[in-house]
Amino acid sequence: MVRSPFCPALAAALLALTSAAAAQTPLTLRGEGGEISVIADRVERIGRDSLFVATGNVEVTRGESRLQADRVELNQETGEAVAQGRAIFFDGEDRLVGERIDYNFKSGTGVIHNGSAFVAPYYRISGERLERVGERVYNIWRGIFTTCEADPPPWSFKAGQATADLDDYIVARDASFWVGRFPLIPWVPLLAAPIRRERQTGFLLPTLGASSRKGAFAKIPFFWAISDSQDLTLSVDTFTERGVGLGGEYRYVLSESSRGSLRGFFIREALRRDDDRGNVGFTHDSQITRSLSVKADVNLVSDDRYLREYGDSLRERSLQRVQSNVFVSQRWESWSLVGNAQTYQDLTPRRPVELQRLPEIKLNGARQPLPGAGALLYEVESSFTNFVRDVGSDGRRADLHPRLFLPLSAAGYFAVTPFVGGRATYYDTRVTGMRVTRKGGLLVEETRDDSFIRGLGEAGADLQARATGIYDAGGTAGIARLQHLIEPRVNITEIRGVNKRDIPSFAPGAGVVNPLATPLADLGIDRIDQIRRVTYSVTNRLNAKTVAGPGQEAVRWELIRFAVGQTHDFLSTPHEQRERFSDLVGDLLVQPSQQFRFRGDARYDVYGGAIRSVNTDLSATIRDVTAVVGTRFDDRAAIEFVKGELQAKLTSFLDVRGSTNWDSRAGVALENRIGVDLRFQCWAISVEYINRHNSEDEFRLSVNLLGLGTVGGRSGY
Repeated sequence: MVRSPFCPALAAALLALTSAAAAQTPLTLRGEGGEISVIADRVERIGRDSLFVATGNVEVTRGESRLQADRVELNQETGEAVAQGRAIFFDGEDRLVGERIDYNFKSGTGVIHNGSAFVAPYYRISGERLERVGERVYNIWRGIFTTCEADPPPWSFKAGQATADLDDYIVARDASFWVGRFPLIPWVPLLAAPIRRERQTGFLLPTLGASSRKGAFAKIPFFWAISDSQDLTLSVDTFTERGVGLGGEYRYVLSESSRGSLRGFFIREALRRDDDRGNVGFTHDSQITRSLSVKADVNLVSDDRYLREYGDSLRERSLQRVQSNVFVSQRWESWSLVGNAQTYQDLTPRRPVELQRLPEIKLNGARQPLPGAGALLYEVESSFTNFVRDVGSDGRRADLHPRLFLPLSAAGYFAVTPFVGGRATYYDTRVTGMRVTRKGGLLVEETRDDSFIRGLGEAGADLQARATGIYDAGGTAGIARLQHLIEPRVNITEIRGVNKRDIPSFAPGAGVVNPLATPLADLGIDRIDQIRRVTYSVTNRLNAKTVAGPGQEAVRWELIRFAVGQTHDFLSTPHEQRERFSDLVGDLLVQPSQQFRFRGDARYDVYGGAIRSVNTDLSATIRDVTAVVGTRFDDRAAIEFVKGELQAKLTSFLDVRGSTNWDSRAGVALENRIGVDLRFQCWAISVEYINRHNSEDEFRLSVNLLGLGTVGGRSGY
């Protein structure tokens, strides 16, 4: 018989096709617990028992549980499986690998020997034995927990025994914290860390630091996730030179449009003068309807010097007042009704001279057409305020201020809007004299109950014009076109009135009007006198438009703005305290690109020939370096101040930053800060040094562990 040379090759090809077809066809095993699907290069049944051996690219699946390995022994009767050789167990979206995996598909329990669990997004848990005891819950022996990819990891927690819920948290007993191969914290009796969840009940990593005034401090916080819409953080705060304090913050969300927080800190300075000190803050924001809202911002401190000693930023330490407001606001298309209870705590005087508004109600109508009056427009401002204070004049005031406007256009060259209006202001208190207090020597008003109405009438006009020019920049510096606008404006106002004498001064300061001391002084209403003045200004704007590429939109922005203005008072005389010409006021903005911005304003005394105030702010960004420089000068308030900030990204993992606040008039640095930030794949470290002018130095070391939070950092009192 003659054999064909093609027969062996044909047989081999048929065998390969048969094997491939068999590998792609799953084997389904049915039992009491449900179906188990097996895919492998080869599946054999051993004897008459329900024992199957699958080899080569094995994948065994039941529900969300999936087991992969080179070899799997599976008992159909009991559901037990033993996987070896590149064994991988998929528990939902999490992946566990080990030298050997024992898993029971019926009970859902099993053991991973010398295994590791990789939990999204970056958690890694390893151990000599990982025992699955529930849905994504494992008991771990001689385990390691980290979020680092390197081996050995830059940081890790080691534990003799731990329990991990891969959807919730890990709790370790007899734990230690390692940096590389060094045990930085040799033993921690109990450690809890969240997995995959930002909000998990348990102790947070402590905050550590040192201050030359308060000594070394430690803050140990505990976080309580009360529900999906509430949480509470409590902390014990110890200072080696002050005492032990307690801090807390409660946060809540009532709905998508209603939320708030309550925070506070209390310390008994037993190591100093045994004083009780602290602060309380409450915020709430509720949008009841599209037009009705309630907002609250309440702040209280125990004493005038609390923020100067426990505040972190220079702004907190230099506050002159702590203010509280509760608003209820109802808005319509052209009207608004706002009720406000406003109190504040003055941190500067020795006497309680605070002026509280309990309450203040404002009803305002925006400029709108007057019904049935053609081109006439009207606007209304009205308010009722109950003023309360311990030292100085208080009482009630109601104010109504309507105005009518008639906009006119002069052939498109300019617009003129004449207006007339009146003002009626009710007071229930009249000033009868002045006196000096026995304590503090403060000059205050003496008053008596006597209701009266001050009446004012006003008339005037607004004149506005605009001239525009368009210029082609030809793509220079990426600019296609420039638009130049000149906008002059003139306002003429005359006010006359009756009953303008003996009006109480509703301003903080015990009846002494001082607009520089506080923004709460209501001089716009109480101190309106007979007026005949003209205010004029001119604004130059240069707007730019970038060159737009294919499929792009051009970017428009304000390149330069320069404005200058002044007021002339026709009623002033050389014998009066006020001058005919006010200070000349100027404002300048230069912004050639998104990387560079300059803003400045100044006031010039035309009589004394001196600059009264100058404020400047300059910011520049060049690649990875950002610098900000600002100056503040006010001759009347005796302010001469320079501040600067610098941030630089030196490498992909190294940033440096620094800031200074310099009182150039006193020749002292109020505060200097310098910091270094190092960032790596799974951890970051920040070092910051703070020097303050009151001989206080502070050093902070913060370590951030990916997925766990921060060790160290600001105290945040």
